[in-house]
Amino acid sequence: MMPRHCKDVAFKHVDFSLTEEAIRRRFRRERVFTRTEYFILENGGEYAVASVKRKRGLELFREVSEVGIVSLPAGTAFVHDPECDVLSPHAMARHAVAHAEGTVVVLGRFGHISFIQGGKSPAILRVIDVVPPHPSKTVEMVELALRSGMIATPLLVEPVLVDALALCAGSDAPVVMFPCEAGRLSVDGKPVLYLDKTPPLKPDAEVLLAGCELSQRIFRKTYHREPGFVNICPRELARKLFEPGKLHIARC
Repeated sequence: MMPRHCKDVAFKHVDFSLTEEAIRRRFRRERVFTRTEYFILENGGEYAVASVKRKRGLELFREVSEVGIVSLPAGTAFVHDPECDVLSPHAMARHAVAHAEGTVVVLGRFGHISFIQGGKSPAILRVIDVVPPHPSKTVEMVELALRSGMIATPLLVEPVLVDALALCAGSDAPVVMFPCEAGRLSVDGKPVLYLDKTPPLKPDAEVLLAGCELSQRIFRKTYHREPGFVNICPRELARKLFEPGKLHIARC
């Protein structure tokens, strides 16, 4: 559970003990802003969260009709994370999973404050990609999509990055070829060639091609022979790296 918006949450430093009785007494007949649904209370570095319901009406400030206790200090953690968007269920879910207290108050980006209360664990999305290049473009695209605010279901991103250079290491082939350039690469000190540049090859040169099925077809068509082959297609790797009970995404 988390508020719909941080504008629904008010923050107060208080000078009374954060007990259920004291919190209920403090807000009895209190007049609160018409949008306020929750109070985050702090006293001496301890935090509690209360919910409030207001009497019906059109006034800007209305009397509290009911006070609920979301969490008391023993069940509330506080996190200061300047990079966290407290409106994002994905960003907040990371803190919920990391803290066993049950409720996590987060002071996040722009000084906005909100909270999330644990319960059902968020779904895990395994993002499978091959590196280099760094950072993973697929992971960056997924994170960007989640930050857009258009995906409401909380997801925890679990990057699964396969090192293409490590897959090619140990080969006896004097020539290693990748589909396209991804920086200045080398494998075991050997320079890397790039298929999209169609470099000339000696007729008897042994070549290890790191790529996908399409890369193999292009190599055969260009050089009229069969290369050694390491499959680095993320879609194929996703099948091998699949874990039941988790969501998976890979980019071909």
